[in-house]
Amino acid sequence: MSNQTKTPNRVNFYDDSKHDYRKFWIGREYEHESELIAIDSLLKNKHYSLAMDYGGGYGRVTPKLLEYADKVILVDPSEKQLNFARKKLNNKNVEFRKQETKDSVPADDNSIHLLIMIRVSHHLPDPTAVFKEINRVLKPGGEAIIEIANEAHFINRLRYLKQMKRVPSQPVPIGSIANGKKDDTPFVNHNPRTIAKILDNIGLVEVDKLSVSNLRQQFLKDHFSMKTLLFIEKHLQKSLSAIYFGPSLFLLVKKPIQ
Repeated sequence: MSNQTKTPNRVNFYDDSKHDYRKFWIGREYEHESELIAIDSLLKNKHYSLAMDYGGGYGRVTPKLLEYADKVILVDPSEKQLNFARKKLNNKNVEFRKQETKDSVPADDNSIHLLIMIRVSHHLPDPTAVFKEINRVLKPGGEAIIEIANEAHFINRLRYLKQMKRVPSQPVPIGSIANGKKDDTPFVNHNPRTIAKILDNIGLVEVDKLSVSNLRQQFLKDHFSMKTLLFIEKHLQKSLSAIYFGPSLFLLVKKPIQ
């Protein structure tokens, strides 16, 4: 039996002493930079008083968030990752908070101006509770960037078409071992249309979306420079979002002012 079944409320997957999540990003500079490009595009000419990097791990994208906010709260369930982040950032404008319980967002109601959640959805077989928490903590008029692990990306759609199947509406497990983690760590991809319905039902309004890491193929990385790939990526993110092309989707949503 999978440990995932035994420990459904466990959230500190990255406290594993045998796993260093920072190493996962070695060789993935293109994916990292693609995500920073997306953040810049979605937040261009905006500024916020208080932002939250939810599931921010060791602070990989927190420095980018600091360009758009006076203060950032970095939240993660892993004490190990938080310690890495404290050493990496060492910034008086960053506060560190541990997520103690599954699906929780440790903040007061209507207190956060901007929240980003990147590389977290693939650990959420049902993201509804987290989305409700995000809606709770956002100030009216506040915004969130929610990254979705996209099951409906172009290559997957070709695979489903070959099998004469539709992209499943429900989350799809992507293996018992992924990202170097063992089978007690849930990994799923989501149908973006299903995610859109959940967000709409909760009351979070989609403002914009981008298709991210569109050129994430080893063949392309081997034959084109990083500079060329990122130049193309920057100019494709918006246009390809309409067809959910890339393996990652960045959704900018807003909590309406009542």
